[in-house]
Amino acid sequence: MGNSTMRIVMGIVAVMIAFVMFPMVLDGAHDIRTDPSTVTGDITTGVGELDGDVVFTVPLYNDTTANIDTLTSDNVADTPVAGTYTAATDTLNVTGLAASDSRTITITYTGDATADYTGLGSLVSITPLIIFVGLLFAGGLSVFTGIRNR
Repeated sequence: MGNSTMRIVMGIVAVMIAFVMFPMVLDGAHDIRTDPSTVTGDITTGVGELDGDVVFTVPLYNDTTANIDTLTSDNVADTPVAGTYTAATDTLNVTGLAASDSRTITITYTGDATADYTGLGSLVSITPLIIFVGLLFAGGLSVFTGIRNR
């Protein structure tokens, strides 16, 4: 097998590796950016009040309530529902609470593990793309030079 044929084969292998590894690199980047988190908060509602706020210790990943896994209350009269999340204060408004009562709300959610590191979340987000494009470029260049040198 000649040098140019070897370049072509290695280029094709690099492109195949890029496509096989891309989902795993994406999962790894997601795992770096997120942490499973739990927060509890005591809420007392007054007459006619049906909601209250819980402050998160770790910011909610992507600031979206879709990343809340469970939301429970130790008060059987409650049907807690995630309301609005305010990213500036890391506060979730919980609705569906019984009026004039006390309870402890427990929330399990996906937290943003990179929130304390300015720019790290963005860097980790684009790293899989950089790796993928780099492998495609290297593979394509290898195939191109192999064909050109034949």
